[in-house]
Amino acid sequence: MMNSLVFETQGTWDTTTLFNNTDEEVLADRLFVSLRRARGWLGNDRGGELTAYVILQDSPDQEHGIFPGSLEIRVPRHNLLIVNRDPHFAFENTQIYYQEIEVTMSIAELYLEIDPDQNIVQCYMSLFQGHGIGSGNAETFTLL
Repeated sequence: MMNSLVFETQGTWDTTTLFNNTDEEVLADRLFVSLRRARGWLGNDRGGELTAYVILQDSPDQEHGIFPGSLEIRVPRHNLLIVNRDPHFAFENTQIYYQEIEVTMSIAELYLEIDPDQNIVQCYMSLFQGHGIGSGNAETFTLL
């Protein structure tokens, strides 16, 4: 099954929504995404890990995987799109767009946790900034 989810907020719980590919609101207790990409000493890609799920209000004990599919994150001043349509959910087939610019090979870490019951709202990403030889630095941006 392919999922296409859109998470959107203006910064308050009243403006926070999660929609599916049929434009219906998804009533969720938790939305979680954790992506980490590894880099070698010369800055070469060494794969990574991606965990992404939603816990629905009507099945609070079950994690529903988001991928294969897509997740768009729309928050004030930021738009992020994560896509992995591989039926086997291979990490190397994950694509990431920030402000409509592909940042797949630049991303070091992406973290999103939305949990209204625990009053948790957190979203940030870190991008690699290569410096030629060596793995370079990563700069972190708080999105929410």
